[in-house]
Amino acid sequence: MINGIRIQKRGGDFGLIDLPLNSKQMQLALDNSNIDASWNLLCDSINQMYGISIIGNYNLINIIVNGDVRPLH
Repeated sequence: MINGIRIQKRGGDFGLIDLPLNSKQMQLALDNSNIDASWNLLCDSINQMYGISIIGNYNLINIIVNGDVRPLH
């Protein structure tokens, strides 16, 4: 995966999930000007795209930017 985030389920098997992100989603993920608003927009977009509701259900593990894996949270 070139660009995306890695999340981990809370509870259960604690499985890791890699979610590829498009350019707009990456822009939101990397935005430092209004972090909370951008994060909420990103989570809504991921929910629409993948059917995954991140907030309260998943731990943030990594962000992948141009193949470079970085800690996310």
